[in-house]
Amino acid sequence: MPYSRRLPRIAPNGRIALWLSPTQRDLFIGSPEIPQDLGHALHRAPVRKGKLTLRVTRDSLDALIRAAAGFTAQGRGDERALATLLRYLQSLEGRFDDGPADEAPDG
Repeated sequence: MPYSRRLPRIAPNGRIALWLSPTQRDLFIGSPEIPQDLGHALHRAPVRKGKLTLRVTRDSLDALIRAAAGFTAQGRGDERALATLLRYLQSLEGRFDDGPADEAPDG
């Protein structure tokens, strides 16, 4: 059986682990695009080894992506950090299984 680097797909109603730095978390907490329950979860997420971990649903991840896309960078370094954060969140979104909705309709 060959080794596969591909991560397993997650059900659309499942949760995925998200790793953020406290600075990134603070950006999201201050954003008006984040729902209140997600803001509370971000605020209360435990921080270990300089990163906080949070398990989020697809809807919460979509809200984080929308918020990250709306952030403005102050300089070149901030712009690069925000682009990396946005790519990371979008890569997590690709892990969710879309199920039968992705299949082409017959006919």
